[in-house]
Amino acid sequence: MSEKKNAHTTTRNAKSTATKAKETAEKAKDTANDAEATAKATAAGAAHTAQAAADKAQVAAEKAVATSRTVAAQAPKKAASAAGTVWMAVKGRKVLTAAAGAGAAAAGATVVVLRQRAARRRRPLARLTGGRLGV
Repeated sequence: MSEKKNAHTTTRNAKSTATKAKETAEKAKDTANDAEATAKATAAGAAHTAQAAADKAQVAAEKAVATSRTVAAQAPKKAASAAGTVWMAVKGRKVLTAAAGAGAAAAGATVVVLRQRAARRRRPLARLTGGRLGV
């Protein structure tokens, strides 16, 4: 009788273990399905992000090309303007130098004339000492 009990218990334990194994297999299958769905969603999200980044890069490249065209078109104009400004400064500098030279010559001539007039008004002692003595 004990042999029947052992066989019966063993069979029951085997069925219980098989049921548990089946449940574990089903849980593993569900987990694998969930992982697959998550992987697909992640891949789709990554693809979307990559597409958005590519679109932004394309827009940035188009803006850079447009800006470079604008700069390239304006560069000769700016260079000509700068050259004109430099030429005006050189001309103005020549005029300024000439005016300064004429002003210095006029000031020098004025000093000479005033010294001569001052020397005529002085008495002989003042003339001799350069105006240090006598008036």
